[in-house]
Amino acid sequence: MLSTERINAHSWWISVFEPLPHERQDLIQKYEVTKELLDYAIDPYEKARVEVDPDAGVTLLIFDVYVPTHEVTAPQTAPIGIMLTNNNLITFTNAKTNFVNGTIANQLKRLQNRDTVVEKLNLVLAVLYRLSTDYFGPLRRVDQKRQQIQRSLQGRTGRKAITEFMEIETGLVYMLTSLKGNVSLLEEFERRMNPIMSTRQRNDLDDVIVEAQQGLEMAQMTSDVSARVSNAYSKVLDSDLNQTMKFLTIYSILLSIPTIVAGFYGENVALPLANKSYSWIITIVIAILLMILCAVFLIRKDWWK
Repeated sequence: MLSTERINAHSWWISVFEPLPHERQDLIQKYEVTKELLDYAIDPYEKARVEVDPDAGVTLLIFDVYVPTHEVTAPQTAPIGIMLTNNNLITFTNAKTNFVNGTIANQLKRLQNRDTVVEKLNLVLAVLYRLSTDYFGPLRRVDQKRQQIQRSLQGRTGRKAITEFMEIETGLVYMLTSLKGNVSLLEEFERRMNPIMSTRQRNDLDDVIVEAQQGLEMAQMTSDVSARVSNAYSKVLDSDLNQTMKFLTIYSILLSIPTIVAGFYGENVALPLANKSYSWIITIVIAILLMILCAVFLIRKDWWK
């Protein structure tokens, strides 16, 4: 689906949502889009980067956006395409990223209320700034979730908490990858566009880069802390398991002594006092003495610690 909205007297914003084959032909024939860049723009698995076709005068930005989700521990990101041609600004979204069109429309209205003439590059920078700051809220919520799990672990360490930490770390991997790609994209975009940008546009792009880098640092810090806490509590679980196995081993050693003594006296061997009426008491006494000696030996060897 294609929809258009005027930016200024010479430029239009064309919103492209999962285009059909005939709409792709219209983009190529009417809106200065090349087939190669069109394939990149509509690919839902493209990585964040800048593609330029100098012959056609087309610049394509593949920018990863945060996709809102109800699951705090499972953040999602997805790419959108932002294409700058000689006369138009073209954006490419799908079912996951369709919300970006609302963001672009809001930024366009804000710029039209502020500026007499809105340049398409100013609109792109305003949108990139907003999409970059959209990462901050989810990152804060993930960190708050991490702190909540960590506080609960101070009372009791459990497998469930470790699983929740793993989910947080998995979600952060996607966010980290997207933010790293966005920062590289913006730096590359700055190098390519710097000669034709005004001072104000350079400052706006610098602000976008700063926000993207700040988001990357937040994600990296949250990821590092989550990984360290998860690793620490995994070690606690391992230590608890080791203590349990040590206790069971010592318990088994002590309980094996009465069995050995009783089995020895149960053999058909002529042993001292074996035929007396009180010989069962003797076996109990011998077993208890041996268990006490074994326990003293283990205590002196610090096996109980």
